[in-house]
Amino acid sequence: MYLFSRTGRLAGGRTAEAMAWATGITQYVNEATDIGLRLFTSVLSPEVGRLAWSCFVPDLQTIETVFDRLQGDPTFAAEADRGAELTVGGPDDSIAQVVHGQPDPSRQIAYGSTVQAVCANGNLAKGMAVGVDIAQHAEKITGVPSLFLVAETGPYGSVMWMSGFESIRELETSQHALAADIGWLEFLDKEAGPAYQPDPAVTVQRIWRRVA
Repeated sequence: MYLFSRTGRLAGGRTAEAMAWATGITQYVNEATDIGLRLFTSVLSPEVGRLAWSCFVPDLQTIETVFDRLQGDPTFAAEADRGAELTVGGPDDSIAQVVHGQPDPSRQIAYGSTVQAVCANGNLAKGMAVGVDIAQHAEKITGVPSLFLVAETGPYGSVMWMSGFESIRELETSQHALAADIGWLEFLDKEAGPAYQPDPAVTVQRIWRRVA
């Protein structure tokens, strides 16, 4: 299973129009395909105004089929062109393979938390193994499912942890539980420290709010 994401950042000065466009094109893609696209925006995090269109797919051929369907769609092309006026720069695509965990379609996700990191040089195997351990530890402490993903594009050796929450209260409770668990913090110091790049600009945590 893969997570596909397309991200972009809103231009200033036309926020209401831009958000209406973003939710509208999300709805159009879901009506034209069965991809199950969701739209999130970054909140309480770096890059306020960043949007992320995301969906889980069983294989890359599914993405190819959707791309081919939309490429020949004049309505989608016109909406994509209009989006260029409402965003800064071009969009970025990413694809990541789910290594641990399984998304639960029955959960109504309102918020998402992601942590991105890059494996340290010479520590790819350790980074993958520790990544799964981190996700499992987080699940035990918080009771919230945690996914561990390995990027197929972007900086080589990139990994990501992802959790979904039904409310901001559930997210806050989860964060407090992790911060208060000494064993969790010691585990991160011992295992995660050597496995991933130490640059704080590389390891980034974000909170996302679903808008469509």
